[in-house]
Amino acid sequence: MEQAALIVPVVWLAVLSPGADFAMVSRNSCLYGRQAGFAVSTGIAIACWLHVAYAIVGIALIERTIPHAFGLIRILGAAYLIGMGVSMVLRRRTSEPEAAGPPIAFSARGVVTGLLTNGLNPKTSIFVISIYSQALGPDAALQQQVAWGLFISLSHLAWFALVSSYLSKPGVRDYVLRRQILFNRVIGLILTLFGTMLLSINQLAGLP
Repeated sequence: MEQAALIVPVVWLAVLSPGADFAMVSRNSCLYGRQAGFAVSTGIAIACWLHVAYAIVGIALIERTIPHAFGLIRILGAAYLIGMGVSMVLRRRTSEPEAAGPPIAFSARGVVTGLLTNGLNPKTSIFVISIYSQALGPDAALQQQVAWGLFISLSHLAWFALVSSYLSKPGVRDYVLRRQILFNRVIGLILTLFGTMLLSINQLAGLP
């Protein structure tokens, strides 16, 4: 009970905090509709299991097998966010038919977008590993570790599904579509600044 009282609020605070996942779900939901947002949300939920796997297997074991593996993952994640953000800042207004046309359906491309956004996000890796290494401890049963992984994944899916539903409403979607350039630039700047901050932290930490 004490363990749950610690882990549940920490997980939900992390899920609710603005970041790359929220930015990507928001953009896809507003521009392409609820199903597109759901697709990204699904990819994010799947990607959570990558971080859970890191935690269960143990980052120490990974680093012994592949030197500097975690450091390289963190740098790759930061670079991915920066590149995505810059491309959104520089992107011009999309064509008018997109605003008038039907929303994009649930697609594998959206799932992959969510998978990459969260899977390469070192913030999520560090968060999940810290939960498993500190709150759960090395003696936790495998079933217990998997159960908390399921909770983390479903928490992401539930929250971002709600975000997708709200931001895909016609009134909200039309408002954003009329301001596509500004919307893309704001989201792009968030991603770029977030990635730059993570890259700076990695350099200060002396990662390769």
